[in-house]
Amino acid sequence: MEYLNGKDLYQMFNYGTNFVIQERKLLNDINVFPVPDGDTGNNLVHTMQTISRESEVSDSFAKTLDSISDSALIGARGNSGIIFAQFVNGLRMTAINKDKVSINEFTEMALNSVKYIYSSLSSPVEGTMLSVIKDWAEGLKNILTKVKSIQDYFKLAFKKAELSLERTKEQLAVLKKNNVVDSGALGFVLFLKGINSYFNEEEIEQLDFEELNIDYTHDFDEKVSYRYCTEGLVEYKDVSETEIKSALKDLGDSLVVVMGTHMFRVHIHTDKPELVFKRITVFGKIISQKVDDMIQDIAFKKSKKDTVIVTDSIADIDREYLLENDVAILPINITINDVTYYDKLTINNEILFDMIETGEEYPTTSTPTIKYINDLFSKLLLNYKNIVVILVADKLSATYKAVKIETDKLVDKGKNIFVIDSYNNSVSQGLLVKKAVEMLDEGLAVEELVSEIEKIKTKTEILVCLETFKYATMSGRLPKAIGKIGMFFKIRPIMTLSETGKGSAFGFALSQKGITKKIVNYVKKDLEKNEIDSYALIHCLNPKLLEEYKQIFTDLIGKEPEYVSVVSSATAIHSGKGSVAIGYIKK
Repeated sequence: MEYLNGKDLYQMFNYGTNFVIQERKLLNDINVFPVPDGDTGNNLVHTMQTISRESEVSDSFAKTLDSISDSALIGARGNSGIIFAQFVNGLRMTAINKDKVSINEFTEMALNSVKYIYSSLSSPVEGTMLSVIKDWAEGLKNILTKVKSIQDYFKLAFKKAELSLERTKEQLAVLKKNNVVDSGALGFVLFLKGINSYFNEEEIEQLDFEELNIDYTHDFDEKVSYRYCTEGLVEYKDVSETEIKSALKDLGDSLVVVMGTHMFRVHIHTDKPELVFKRITVFGKIISQKVDDMIQDIAFKKSKKDTVIVTDSIADIDREYLLENDVAILPINITINDVTYYDKLTINNEILFDMIETGEEYPTTSTPTIKYINDLFSKLLLNYKNIVVILVADKLSATYKAVKIETDKLVDKGKNIFVIDSYNNSVSQGLLVKKAVEMLDEGLAVEELVSEIEKIKTKTEILVCLETFKYATMSGRLPKAIGKIGMFFKIRPIMTLSETGKGSAFGFALSQKGITKKIVNYVKKDLEKNEIDSYALIHCLNPKLLEEYKQIFTDLIGKEPEYVSVVSSATAIHSGKGSVAIGYIKK
């Protein structure tokens, strides 16, 4: 063989993918850089399997490479997956339009790809996959005059990659500390090992990606600079890589942008994923989003608890409290202008209402996808014996049913998962989550905890002061006829929930003061009948009224609220801008 054709190229990736799949667990285990979140194996497998499954194979090297590059861009996940996609895209951008290429031509492509990768990264780090790709490409060049076959060509260059992999231990202090090679670099070496296997004409078994139990044994005390690993795939028409990087560089680190022919993928570690997506929206249509809470993932792995609480993003409670107490969140999907966002992650209320003012269609909400649900529970089951799930009222959202269907499958396999219809939403749902955390800390057995929450959920109240009927009407939560009458007479409603979680209008007034007076009187009656155990306040872009409510109810109830927070965007679609609510649990 003197040339590589399209079928050769595809099989190089196909074989390489299978070798990476076989060592996925090991790659996860030794993942300590750039953050010790134990998912490099998962990310590389996802990226490479997308290439194997989605690429169109042709006899033409150039056509196959174009398809592989597009597939890599779509499937790229995590820092390692993004860099691997950069490598593939670098090959494509420097490739010659030929049906077959010689080893001399392939060598030139590999060297140019290295230049492309380094120029594309804001802060290239040696001792990673980058170093191994570079040393391998230079190895290809150095052995050109020494080989007589393609088999020898890749075999000798592979030895250079192995030596480079071993050097990563000395190039990065965190790797030396943990006595491991770089996980992404090992993944690339395994990929090269698969290429050798193909040219040696070895038989391989096509493997599927399955969840495996992982024993995390490394030191995960390294500091994580930014909380969220954020990625987006965007369909664009006319934008440069420089423009995208310039728009995002102040939001975090580990910024990588991979440019395809009509799409680009961005990867960044940030504390503000919602701003990332706000800024890249101007460059084109967002096709997909992914956000991983790296700090929380590390906390789950280090947790000594045997039970974890899960809720959805409609539960309004301070984000830092959830992090400190190992509470996992299922974000509700919000679709606006034909793009789906993750509630409280890739969109906030400021962005939401800016988009509502300029959007052609009113936003809608939907349950988390089956894949998202399964991914979260699979991850949690690696670290916890029991999972308690407290979800928004079944009568308000299909989330409860969607989660129950998927978790029942796990329960049938012997997993301890308890799913509770909270009969609540927003701030009162958040209070139930907080109560569950407190019971867990007190050492209550999981079955007792579930039983207590089932009792407490019927002793909750939520009273929502709406600024207007406008948003509840536009979202379909209220009939249009009632909404139009209310808006015409400038009536302000109070929204509440029944004992079983059905939404209803509790009362009306012609002013905010009138609404507040009615809510205060209602709370007074409950104080006379039953002392209020705990309460909290939330608002939607109305901090002034929130402070007023805080003072009123602190004086009335005799203690400050458990917390104050902002309403989820999934709820704000219905309650609207300016709304404020009190939620409480009665003794």
